[in-house]
Amino acid sequence: MDIQFEEHKDLTSLTTFGIPARARWYAEYSSEAELLKISRSEIFINNEILNLGGGSNLLFIDEFDGLVLHSRIEGIKRYDKDPDNVYVIAGAGVNWDEFVDWCVARQLGGVENMAGIPGCVGASAVQNVGAYGVEAKDVIYSVECFDTLTRKPCRFTNRECRFGYRDSFFKHEGKDRYIVLRVCFRMIPGNEATNLEYGPLREFKEKLGHTPTLRETAEEIRRIRNGKLPDWHEIGSAGSFFKNPVISRPHWEDICARSGMDIPAHDVGEHLKKLSAAWLIDHAGMKGHRVGGAQVWEKQPLVLANVDHATAADVAVLANEVRSAVRRRFYIDLLPEVNYIDTSIKVTVLGSGTSKGVPEVGCECEVCRSTDPRDKRRRASVLVQTHGMNLLIDASADFRRQALDAHIYNLDAVLITHVHYDHIGGIEDLRPFCATGDLPLYVRKDVDTDLRERLAYCFKEHPYPGVPKFDLRVIDNYPFHINGLKITPIEVLHGSKPIFGYRIGNFAYVTDCKHISEIEKEKLEGLDVLIVNALRDRDHFAHFTIQEALDLIAEVKPGTAYLTHLNHEADTHELFDKRLPENVHPAYDGLVIEINSK
Repeated sequence: MDIQFEEHKDLTSLTTFGIPARARWYAEYSSEAELLKISRSEIFINNEILNLGGGSNLLFIDEFDGLVLHSRIEGIKRYDKDPDNVYVIAGAGVNWDEFVDWCVARQLGGVENMAGIPGCVGASAVQNVGAYGVEAKDVIYSVECFDTLTRKPCRFTNRECRFGYRDSFFKHEGKDRYIVLRVCFRMIPGNEATNLEYGPLREFKEKLGHTPTLRETAEEIRRIRNGKLPDWHEIGSAGSFFKNPVISRPHWEDICARSGMDIPAHDVGEHLKKLSAAWLIDHAGMKGHRVGGAQVWEKQPLVLANVDHATAADVAVLANEVRSAVRRRFYIDLLPEVNYIDTSIKVTVLGSGTSKGVPEVGCECEVCRSTDPRDKRRRASVLVQTHGMNLLIDASADFRRQALDAHIYNLDAVLITHVHYDHIGGIEDLRPFCATGDLPLYVRKDVDTDLRERLAYCFKEHPYPGVPKFDLRVIDNYPFHINGLKITPIEVLHGSKPIFGYRIGNFAYVTDCKHISEIEKEKLEGLDVLIVNALRDRDHFAHFTIQEALDLIAEVKPGTAYLTHLNHEADTHELFDKRLPENVHPAYDGLVIEINSK
């Protein structure tokens, strides 16, 4: 059993976009034993891991600087517990559409509505794929995985997979740790289709004059798909690029009134409406819109197609233009279903000042009177843009103004460092980003307790309409994932109070730090950019002085460092910058830092 690791692997043929894609390392496995051997290798241990399924939901912005694993685990087995309970177990590497055909041929219902979806069985559990009124979660009974931590197999029930709309446990806490080996489906014995509520299928049933068989349903769905979607073998695409928005009924009524249009929607839960992203894109005037070689598909505007040697940049720019057009017309931000493989990071410093800000109220010092815009320091926070996501670190007390100046239209999540007001005083201003669902806030346990008390009106069983709604996710001092992106907390002491900084790729943000342990310093090794607090020259019981920050920078040796959480004693930006080492600079509000992948 000899595992072959390929270096600088061309992945283009393994994806459906037809856009050049590469990986630093690549390996395939066809059994649990082979995967176990891979997991013990130095390449696996020392690199970020990406599991590649059918390659239908990925957009490689640049080369993936890690190890791509591709499952070749095949095999489908049927188990009849009794006439009404039939289970089918399929290997993660089985082609999804072939699996659908296998089930249909044996008169096992439940997956026929998902005929024609590109990809593999393993990805169906990770993505919770769905189409025409059915999702994978409706038929998945359990998922067998390989635990890369214990290096042993494990099993998750349907409930434990925590399936959501195009979402699952494996895209969050389970990311990188668990690799899908096999999926067990609970099927419906019989030859008649049972999920025919979706409009075109109701019409199909009426046209036939009888309930369609599984085969008739699968073939009709393929016919519908082929009529709307490009054949990715000829014209590259990732299928549906955007998720269909799910919003509250009051929000739906509001945007109907504001847009002057009767926006079609259907109920998906109590007080929730699901909208058609394709309809929104079409009525925002973006059908057929083109950027370079990428185009919004004329027959199905939910698809972004590679019509003429498109680059990843073409697709990314087109996606942003579509989102902007829909947002302007309907006040809704479309979220991508496609995962961006993008190790580049864009950081915008929203605020670089202390709890008082600069200028300080009532102060007439040179810095506070300065007309240099770099000396106007709002409360500290940053926006991190990577992997197609917008992540906010701290909702400062100045967040509303910061969001307007930085043109922030959507947030995927917020990372909170600690509970002090200058870092969370803008949480109420996150309200616009909660319109399409509860906004995830990643917090320490003490922050969770504080926010639930401070913002109790947001967490009532029946909250007042329009209050911001948050999904508080408690984290400890271990790496976690947001839509597949690894985030590493860095615990530091703010005086005597433990708080978090965060590392994302080769960027780290640490503020309000007075002491950092040797173990936590190791998390700052190999950084391209570090932003760290440096209050002033004089000592402070809870914050680094400028010299203490410089000492840390000299020790961990980032490529470039920026000093933040500056008060007016740090001098004007121009003078302060002149006395710092060559690779260290004062941060300032509006500073944009581009960190490109290697």
